[in-house]
Amino acid sequence: MKVNLSSKTVVAGILTTFLFVPNLVNAADLKVVADNNVEVIPIRYEYSHWAQATVENLTKNYDIGLVFENKHLNDFITVEDFKTLIKKTINNHYEGVPDSITREAVVYEFAKIWAQELNEDLDMIPTIKMLIYSDTDKIDSKYNHGITVAYMKNIAKGKGMGTFDPKAKVTYGELATLINNTITAIEETKSNNQNINDESFETRGSYEIKDEEVILNFELINHHSSPKDLMFSSGQQFEIYIVDEEGKEVYRYSEGKFFTMALIYKSINSGESLTWQDKWDMTNKEGEKVQSGKYKAIIKILGQEIDNKSTLSEEESPSIDLSFMSEEKIQEVDKDEFTTIIEIDLIY
Repeated sequence: MKVNLSSKTVVAGILTTFLFVPNLVNAADLKVVADNNVEVIPIRYEYSHWAQATVENLTKNYDIGLVFENKHLNDFITVEDFKTLIKKTINNHYEGVPDSITREAVVYEFAKIWAQELNEDLDMIPTIKMLIYSDTDKIDSKYNHGITVAYMKNIAKGKGMGTFDPKAKVTYGELATLINNTITAIEETKSNNQNINDESFETRGSYEIKDEEVILNFELINHHSSPKDLMFSSGQQFEIYIVDEEGKEVYRYSEGKFFTMALIYKSINSGESLTWQDKWDMTNKEGEKVQSGKYKAIIKILGQEIDNKSTLSEEESPSIDLSFMSEEKIQEVDKDEFTTIIEIDLIY
């Protein structure tokens, strides 16, 4: 498989003095004469590409070697190869094609594929209401929702530095990565859905950024076949912790608040939910504006099912200082049906 060169490699030759080859120099064209007039000619140059490992991994699991054979990973894709690769990796009955090979059209098509594999309506998937990319205004409006879904599901995260570059053409390296990410997103969503059985609660959450505030919307859904009654041991019905990329707590909903100690009862019919909302002004505990980056909001509903089949009261589920929690521990919390974790991306 041919791969375009994008990084330095090994140069071997007969050396009588030390030789330094800058990254941007093409060793194939390099010819150096040392002080003693001995000619030094590189005889080997190995190529690598940032997507090569992904391509090799895909070719081990799927019969796609011929598609990538004699292709440079920086070459622009063809619609025919796109269709072939989707049929050989994700869905062998796939008959769609993107409107074009631009990033906006291709990423939108992958969002559609993800939704179709899960029997979901892409247009009905709730999304975060924020400008994900600095060049969002350059994205065609008909693709914007699907691109946001792709961002949320880790199918496509842009080109870095907060840009998406919607009109650029997709390369074979990028296509391989999008296929790999979409397969992972489908598998993860199916796994999460399997964990939601017919007799359980589920906590869901989303966020939007408006007027320099992060607005958190969340709900507790009753998946049981019958109505359920919940008891809250105080006026505090939920707790929210927000932590930064290092796991340091920057916000806690209950901090500085006082709640009534009266018992509160709420009923949820089958298939219905209780909803709440909270706002974070994007400042830390010292009142300073937090930096751009990735944050996690861990939301715990502090209710207890009255028949005691579920015991997640405030006493039985005490507050945890998440500033000392590892990523593994945070993911363990997410397994709780009265808990959800929302990943927040702040871009200033």
